Amino acid sequence: MKKVYLASPFFDDAELERVDKVKEILDSKGLEVFSPKEHQNEHLEFGSIEWRKATFENDVKHIDWCDVVVAIICKGNYDDSGTAWELGYAYATNKPVVLVNITGETINLMIADSIHALITSYDELKEYDFEKMEKKPYLNYVW
Repeated sequence: MKKVYLASPFFDDAELERVDKVKEILDSKGLEVFSPKEHQNEHLEFGSIEWRKATFENDVKHIDWCDVVVAIICKGNYDDSGTAWELGYAYATNKPVVLVNITGETINLMIADSIHALITSYDELKEYDFEKMEKKPYLNYVW
């Protein structure tokens, strides 16, 4: 069973809906999924130094643990710098990145050229074979 780190912003209702839907699809495929959204160290005060350290270390540990990073982007300017950082760290540690771009955003070249596969719909994600890990590059305009 592949281990997946699910990188995504989860700050508004639309982002929460997307990350929940993607997690549901990944779970239905029998993948072992770590979603930072579900591991917020609620026993610590949000934003405190202790919370920041625990959250950062846990997220990094799970990117190291995973076989593949599935990342959701939804706004062209990457409103979530945390997701962008997770993508860069995944690339630097040779983790393949499957990028889920449901909203059809134009992708920055540093993201576009670092991904293993681009997924553009929930149905496509349902069909994607995480055992075969087919390469699906982003071929459209970059900025």
